Amino acid sequence: MASSDVDPASGPSKSGYRQAVDDFCTFIYNGETGEVCGRTGKSWALITIFYIIFYGCLAGFFTATIAIFYTTIDGNYPKLQGTSSLLKGSPGLGYRPRPNYESTLIRFNKGDTSMKPYVNNIKSFLAQYNTTKYDSRYENCESISGERETNKHKPCLFDPLALNAPCLNEPDYGYKNGTPCVILKLNKIYNWIPEPFSNETVPSEARDNWDGGHITVKCHGERESDVENLGPVHYYPKHGFPIKYFPFLNQPGYHAPIVVVQFMKPTRGFLPTERIRCCG
Repeated sequence: MASSDVDPASGPSKSGYRQAVDDFCTFIYNGETGEVCGRTGKSWALITIFYIIFYGCLAGFFTATIAIFYTTIDGNYPKLQGTSSLLKGSPGLGYRPRPNYESTLIRFNKGDTSMKPYVNNIKSFLAQYNTTKYDSRYENCESISGERETNKHKPCLFDPLALNAPCLNEPDYGYKNGTPCVILKLNKIYNWIPEPFSNETVPSEARDNWDGGHITVKCHGERESDVENLGPVHYYPKHGFPIKYFPFLNQPGYHAPIVVVQFMKPTRGFLPTERIRCCG
């Protein structure tokens, strides 16, 4: 005959649940020992003091490194100059238009919408040279032909329209007529003054366009076919960047000088601008 009795060990135990709850409550607070979460008040005090000291030291170390870092920064005067700088005293040569910084190719069909990004990029760049913003902060350097000797703390007034580049007076900068303008600019290096060539040291390829008061600029094709397809090139100013606009001393309102290069008759249907080098 089968028995209907149930083995107590195989069924749920209410006393087991109650024991678990009692153990948890005892862990939270043990009335016999006075422990909270398994630690006495003295133990909690010691570990709290430890972490206060530990994180305080971390915060102090972090603050000290930031303070040391900021001692190397001066908003008006860079610590690294000349050969100690990554630029090694040799500024890079930038150009506009460059609406796409992932490509150095200038490609457009004259007169259609493909030239619009290039025109807008030049217009945006020249906006910073708005002559209506010039005031007494600027020095008039028209009569200076070479390096400035005085008042270097004031930047020379620079007006792109004074270059008399015909394409700057056109709303499309020559792109509509297929005689596009390219603007060259030297990257700024603090307190850098160019050392001009002499009659004996000027390179032969720049001799026909060289002047002692300027940084000579010469654009040429890399290959014979590029030279042929490039066509005649006009420079404004003719001899390149005037030395009188240097050095850059972080003067308020300083505007870097530019050179406008106009390609008068590039061959259509080729990509000469992909193989042009402009050297200063």
